[in-house]
Amino acid sequence: MRIIGGIRRGAKLVECKSLSVRPTGQRVREAIFNLLDGGRFTPIVRNATILDLFAGTGALGLEAISRGANEAYFIERDQQAIKTLRANIQKLGFIDTTTILAGSLENITRWAYPPADVVFCDAPYTNNITSQTIQNIARIGAIRQGALVIIEMPKKDELTLPYEFKFADKRIYGISSIYLFNWKPF
Repeated sequence: MRIIGGIRRGAKLVECKSLSVRPTGQRVREAIFNLLDGGRFTPIVRNATILDLFAGTGALGLEAISRGANEAYFIERDQQAIKTLRANIQKLGFIDTTTILAGSLENITRWAYPPADVVFCDAPYTNNITSQTIQNIARIGAIRQGALVIIEMPKKDELTLPYEFKFADKRIYGISSIYLFNWKPF
């Protein structure tokens, strides 16, 4: 896997050996960022605060930093994935613009960081926790009003979110569905 665009374009990412991590494929990642770069969705990645849930190798958040995001917060609980994520951050030179929050999303009850403009959520395909996770992250203040929430999940699964999440688009790539929502609670 490589960074596709931006200042670190072409940089190879360290691969994670953990069996519990399923990185977003390069083709799907490229499709997501092509959608974002197209200008149809706001906010844009440039100058944004990024939140990468179930971060794994960090490919989505690191791609965003490479493309001009101001900062990225990565949440991951798998210890091997955290080691890989740290190695990728170091390799790309993004230490000053990234923060790793090691642990389970279920244990985060308050948010002490700037709220995210763009949220990536790529939960494990084997447990259907995406909707609950996104709602909890919004409830604790981790998402800015109007933020763009990008969710990857199996195309066979349906996604239901409350009315505060305004549907923007859905795309299918292979076995994956990509949903885009804007969070507008008011």
